[in-house]
Amino acid sequence: MRWRRTGGGPGDAAGAGAAEDSGPARRRPPAGASFTRSMLGAFARGTGLVAVALVIGIVLLQWSDASTDAAAGGRPPVAGTPAAPGTTATSAATATTGPAGPRPPSAVSVLVLNGSGRNNQAKPMSDRLAVVGYRTLTPGTVARRDASAVLCRAGLTREAGALVAATGLPAQPGTLDDATAAGLPGAGPADCVVVIGAR
Repeated sequence: MRWRRTGGGPGDAAGAGAAEDSGPARRRPPAGASFTRSMLGAFARGTGLVAVALVIGIVLLQWSDASTDAAAGGRPPVAGTPAAPGTTATSAATATTGPAGPRPPSAVSVLVLNGSGRNNQAKPMSDRLAVVGYRTLTPGTVARRDASAVLCRAGLTREAGALVAATGLPAQPGTLDDATAAGLPGAGPADCVVVIGAR
């Protein structure tokens, strides 16, 4: 009668170990794959932070521009918005009480008359004043006189001073009244008359 051996001997243990060793080995991830994953994660986080910073910067710039425009009054009022109280009245009062400025040369008609006794004196002066911007009338000739004169209608004192400077003549500004204008040929429609004297 043979006895069956139920327990495993040393040989059986070695065989089992060999069987376990002969099974499929566990796969370890390569070292490069984990590095790549960490780099991609860091890149994604960095990109997100940059995007958030950009949005915050744009919002702050718009808020700053709006505050600056409002402080400087740069935005035009919306159509239909009533004017601030007192603004219109103050402007009207300033316009009424403030002194009126001198007329520009284009609003002053000037007649040049030659009273020097020399030929071809009025036309060059008239052309010179036209270049400056005055509305010149057809120049003419008047009886000889020693002193030059710049005569303007009443109320055009400052315009007379500017006209003296434009002519370059050694003349003092005077008033062109109706009686004086009647003795100067062509002076009727003129605001100012320049008479070129001999000196």
